[in-house]
Amino acid sequence: MDAPYRTVDPFNRIVEEWRPSSSDADEALLPSLQGLRDQCRDLDRNESVARGAVENITGNVVGEGLWPQSKLNHELLEISEKEARAFENKAEAIFRVLAESTAIDFAGVSTFPELQDHASRSQLTDGDSFAVRRFKARSHSILGTCVQVVEGGRVADPAAGSLSKDIREGVEFDPTGEPIAYHIRNRKKLLDTGWTSESRRVARYNNEQELQVLHLFHKRLPDQSRGEPLLAPTIQKFKQLSRYAEAEIAAAVINAFPMTFITSEGTSPLSGRSNAYLANRPKDSPERSKTVMGPMTMLNLLPGEKVESPTLGRPSPQFDAFFNSVLKQVGPSIGLPYEVLIQHFSSSYSAAPAALLQAWRFFKVRRKWLEIKFCQPIYEWVIHEAILRGMLEAPGFEDPFKRALYLKATWIGQEMPSIDRLKDAKADEVELSNGTTTRRDIVESKGKDYESLKRLELVADLRGEEFSSMKLATSNFGSTCG
Repeated sequence: MDAPYRTVDPFNRIVEEWRPSSSDADEALLPSLQGLRDQCRDLDRNESVARGAVENITGNVVGEGLWPQSKLNHELLEISEKEARAFENKAEAIFRVLAESTAIDFAGVSTFPELQDHASRSQLTDGDSFAVRRFKARSHSILGTCVQVVEGGRVADPAAGSLSKDIREGVEFDPTGEPIAYHIRNRKKLLDTGWTSESRRVARYNNEQELQVLHLFHKRLPDQSRGEPLLAPTIQKFKQLSRYAEAEIAAAVINAFPMTFITSEGTSPLSGRSNAYLANRPKDSPERSKTVMGPMTMLNLLPGEKVESPTLGRPSPQFDAFFNSVLKQVGPSIGLPYEVLIQHFSSSYSAAPAALLQAWRFFKVRRKWLEIKFCQPIYEWVIHEAILRGMLEAPGFEDPFKRALYLKATWIGQEMPSIDRLKDAKADEVELSNGTTTRRDIVESKGKDYESLKRLELVADLRGEEFSSMKLATSNFGSTCG
């Protein structure tokens, strides 16, 4: 009698050696995490397609940077609409001034868009990354709030004396399963005894119960404590493909030279002799020239020897088809269509837009994740300090509900690439006339600030009215004088 599921039938020869272990997310991932990180980092450093995948995702998700659009509900906040608009404009301006400077970075090196890039890229290669809320007063900065982005590899289990707590690869949990602290290793220092690194426990919340550490990772399974590197399912394929490509390139390079072999018919003075004999033979023995083979090289032969050229058949005519076939398997596992993965859109006119659309859905999901997990908390840290310093007026900010309303924002970034901008513009007009979208939605989907655009239009309209008034006045003056 057959088993209900044939793949678990112990007598099924097709899968008789396939007996995967039964384990939860942490049991499967954590013991292998450091090795996966090392392999993924190596692929990112040395393998072109893997590096391209990471660059492609980061470049489209972050792009030129994500920026906040403050949106207040003045009715719920019990303030006037004018006060709400004034708060929005000033909050965005304060954040932009700080975010466009390197003061937002604890190390004083990167701007906010660059920090987004670092956090996203590290999360892709390491599986996760961290952002720590810091404070550093600088004479050239309007605020002291800043951020330190930490690579996932620096968060690890502390010394053996602390392992009585529930710590999973550097993440400490309370009895209910909630993360409460992270053990972050300091940067390695070179001492007389070798490289050393100490870890420091950083609580997830400060004494006021405000979030001060952001853990950026995609939690695919309920019991997962750390993130899985993006390239983890494709490591073996990428590595084998890299080796195959390198071997084919090397063979093609060798084939480009006049490759030759020297054959003997048995009458050569050196025929059949061992290497030891050849090394100790008399000085006056016949000797072949030691010229290294290369383009336009001439070789002196011994009596009875001749030169033959082998047929290598490189580059292989099947190389391109096989290489691309493997990449088609790799693409879906990391969320990228094949055409986007290799940055080549030549299959058909309809396939290219479809691939871009599918990829952009993936980028939008990752962008939304970055907004929620990284950008929004940092924006809240900055605006909170600005309110405490009196730079922004926020009546009722002590109320948790109103505080959340004051700190609310949406985020905009670079728009999706357009193949036919005229067609897209007409589609926007139709949706606008049907009431299925708004001008704000259209403008923000293009990565632009709607309020700034409105102010520019208002200024242009006012200038147009002034110009018309001047023309009318000039005309009346001329007719009066006439």
